[in-house]
Amino acid sequence: MQDVSSVGGTGGQKPLTPEQTQHLQEDYQKSFDLFENALKEYSKPNVEYHKKEQLKKVMDEALDVMNKTAHAALQEGKLTQEKALANDYQAYMKDPTDANQQKLLADLEALKS
Repeated sequence: MQDVSSVGGTGGQKPLTPEQTQHLQEDYQKSFDLFENALKEYSKPNVEYHKKEQLKKVMDEALDVMNKTAHAALQEGKLTQEKALANDYQAYMKDPTDANQQKLLADLEALKS
């Protein structure tokens, strides 16, 4: 994950302490991993309805934490990628086609770098 120690957030906030930066990085990474793993399970064929609902809840919550973390500490480029991920996730939830899934996976790959 990208180093965010020099980023003070948006709107003239105070610079983050190393401890705050580390905590945000850990929260972001945990949420990213949860989202990615839940998406892989959700996308498998023949997943039971109740399991899909639980996986969707995990993805919703993980994405929320990722977005909050991004707004608190990540650079503008990551914020743009986070917005793309959120939009493509909503599109996939409405229409779970292979094309929408590929967009979502591409967003995740972009955020890994």
